[in-house]
Amino acid sequence: MNKTLMIIGIIVLILGIFSNVYSITNTESQLFGLYSTSSTSNPYASYSIPLLIGGVILLIVGVVMKGSKK
Repeated sequence: MNKTLMIIGIIVLILGIFSNVYSITNTESQLFGLYSTSSTSNPYASYSIPLLIGGVILLIVGVVMKGSKK
């Protein structure tokens, strides 16, 4: 087990989950505040799948690889 790769894999996996969940909501008032519109966007959604895949690969490689002996 290579603990460094596992830790990096966990961090990348968490970043992938966060980038998928994070969203921004914009609210605009119109007609003197009587009517408002809101829109939601996920600015980092395109990064989530590569980060999730990279995190899983790093976790698997960290488990399979043997750590360096000192």
